[in-house]
Amino acid sequence: MSQKPRRGLNKGGRPRKPTALHKLHGTVRANRQPPPYEPQPETDLDVVPPDFLTPNQKAGWAYAMRYAPRGLLKALDRAVLVTWVEAEDRHRTAMMTQARLDIGNQLPLLTKNKDGTAAASPYLKIMNHAALIMLRCGAELGFSPASRPRIQLIPGGGPRLIEGEADPWDELTDAAD
Repeated sequence: MSQKPRRGLNKGGRPRKPTALHKLHGTVRANRQPPPYEPQPETDLDVVPPDFLTPNQKAGWAYAMRYAPRGLLKALDRAVLVTWVEAEDRHRTAMMTQARLDIGNQLPLLTKNKDGTAAASPYLKIMNHAALIMLRCGAELGFSPASRPRIQLIPGGGPRLIEGEADPWDELTDAAD
């Protein structure tokens, strides 16, 4: 006797579109209720980076927060953004280290083993792994070109300003007056 799979397991097909994207696209339908368990975060993610990040990672956080559409990143997205920032920093560090090793090297991206044979640099593996993490997190956060069409900007949105920074739109508005 065969058992039916339990509900929720072995689901095929496309992943369900989040309700927030339905709202942004204007495709919310009255006959389709959002799942009761779907989180609806309301609090925007803080522009100030977490204290535990390194200075380079804080710069990556500031970059992401500045260029992410206003209202897109919520407090619940903090861990995903921290993972993206850390992977971006690790990728940059490995890339810069590899570039220093490649200076004057006839075979870039290669190192020599103990027996003198050429082998791929270990920094390539670090860069590739960090790049995969960045791509996965970036797709979840709407940072990739492929994920951007799913997201529409909120009217009045724009880059977030870091405290004390002048808004470039103010200059345009003042010039038009």
